[in-house]
Amino acid sequence: MSEQDSFYFAPLQGFTDFVYRRCYHEVFGSIDEYYIPYIAIGPGQKIRNSQYRDVLPENNENVPVVPQILCANVGELKLLADELKLMSYTTINLNLGCPYPMATKRGRGTALLENPDQLKQVLDYLFAEYDFKVSVKFRAGLTDESTIVKQFELLQAYPFEKLIFHPRTAKQLYKGAANRQLFAELAAKSKSPLVYNGDIQSIDDLNEIRQQVPNQSEWMIGRGILNDPFLPTKLKGELHSDEVKLEKLIAFHNEILKNYQVIWTDEGIVIHRMIQFWSYFQQSFMQGRKAYKVAKKARNLDSYQSGIDSFWVNAKLE
Repeated sequence: MSEQDSFYFAPLQGFTDFVYRRCYHEVFGSIDEYYIPYIAIGPGQKIRNSQYRDVLPENNENVPVVPQILCANVGELKLLADELKLMSYTTINLNLGCPYPMATKRGRGTALLENPDQLKQVLDYLFAEYDFKVSVKFRAGLTDESTIVKQFELLQAYPFEKLIFHPRTAKQLYKGAANRQLFAELAAKSKSPLVYNGDIQSIDDLNEIRQQVPNQSEWMIGRGILNDPFLPTKLKGELHSDEVKLEKLIAFHNEILKNYQVIWTDEGIVIHRMIQFWSYFQQSFMQGRKAYKVAKKARNLDSYQSGIDSFWVNAKLE
């Protein structure tokens, strides 16, 4: 890896909340920017409490974060951007890539990418009325990759700080292979830095992309880090002994658990969050499935802690 490589943590709803980001940054500290999962307009024309809490500056102190907006039109954009401006954010990300029907059926995410007239109104307003540094994260289209081939020229007309491309359609969700050739085609046309996002699990993945885009140096990773928190340091060529890695992984888990207990007094909610955490975190261990089962079977925090403490005794890294 080049010293010029930059790594960004992708926003993943339900996983990379402010607790996860803060604890990850404290224990591993290998990310250049953390993208906050989107805020959107919910019932009553308000941001949901969980999303609002996640973007509050006091919950993101000393962590290099970028908040993300999910909107369908100028009205929604204005409500969200005004809130972020009040919070003194200077950099934001526009979500044109959310693939889930709960968003696309409302004209948001990838669906907004499919609507050039509405998208142009949103972008015109965003760049005319605000002085944010703006990046945009997008997919190839709802069902057809030809969408981004057509819309890329529109995106190019605006002074985005960076463009982040996940080369899948919304219909694919996270199935099938990301189309790296399509990324290479857009990279060759792009006037702004184009960040690669999608299926980065190893140094081989980066090298394969570099065979098509030799100067590629900006990467966004999501599930790869959830599976292996050491992935960014590995990609940077930093090696750790198994003993040090295990210590850091245990410390990471313990910090997240401690912070969730501060936020929620309901043990059921805390355990639910830890089940979500282990759904990916188990991949770091040879017998990680056992820990995941402990979390799923836990009736209370005492039984959870007892089971996980027993797991640590014989834990071996994958």
